[in-house]
Amino acid sequence: MLSPRLETDRLILRRYSEEDLDVFYDILHDERLHKYLHFPNLTKEQELDYIKDCVSKVEVDKYEKWSIVLKETKKSIGNISVNTVNKKNNYCNVGYVLQYDYWGHGYTAEALKAVSDYLLESGYYLVECSCNELNRQSSRVMEKAGFKKDGYIPNRRLNKDGTYSGVEYYSKTKE
Repeated sequence: MLSPRLETDRLILRRYSEEDLDVFYDILHDERLHKYLHFPNLTKEQELDYIKDCVSKVEVDKYEKWSIVLKETKKSIGNISVNTVNKKNNYCNVGYVLQYDYWGHGYTAEALKAVSDYLLESGYYLVECSCNELNRQSSRVMEKAGFKKDGYIPNRRLNKDGTYSGVEYYSKTKE
């Protein structure tokens, strides 16, 4: 089964569902996140269709996708998912996004550690992540989750203001 329910001390990680639409919509519209992530310019109807499409494909998509839910309140606050799989070399790439108001509480590192541990125990040799060099918080998340920095490529990501930033690459293997 793809994306089985995972639990940590404070979080429930469960498959995407229709109840996550509002959280995804809020994330797409939070200008504070646009500094680090480049979201497409869509109309509200197109955005809702895009989000619904992601949710509807969850049962047939070959990639794992979890909603990050606070145990205490049962509120979904973001998502974490496998974005690509390299079968030949037995590794995958994981991405995550959290509502900005929940940054700085360790939730993302907790979710990333649980997901990466699950993926490694499921047979992947390596799990990788990357982030915009300007997003120091994301670098810290990966390090707290047990990832090591592998490298850096300058001028790789287009920022909203038209400038380019480098990308930092991190990975984690089974210890």
